[in-house]
Amino acid sequence: MTEYDTFFLGDLDEVPQDQETEMVLRDLTAGRAKYACRCVRAVVSSDPDRYPDRLWPRLGRGQWVGQPWSVRVVERIDKIPPEWR
Repeated sequence: MTEYDTFFLGDLDEVPQDQETEMVLRDLTAGRAKYACRCVRAVVSSDPDRYPDRLWPRLGRGQWVGQPWSVRVVERIDKIPPEWR
């Protein structure tokens, strides 16, 4: 299981659940890639057992929300244009 966190700027009740959404996830898995941010298309749920990976939601100022959510990364999105790589 991979662990991520992300920031939600609005109300958590308004977060679209069980549908694909573009978001930025920060990888919390130990190792060299810890804290690496990735732009992804993902599906999230407030049910911690619905999807295979764990998501720790944070509010706009960085406060942890009490319990973990679950997430499934559908696709990684590379926002850097090819000519800049």
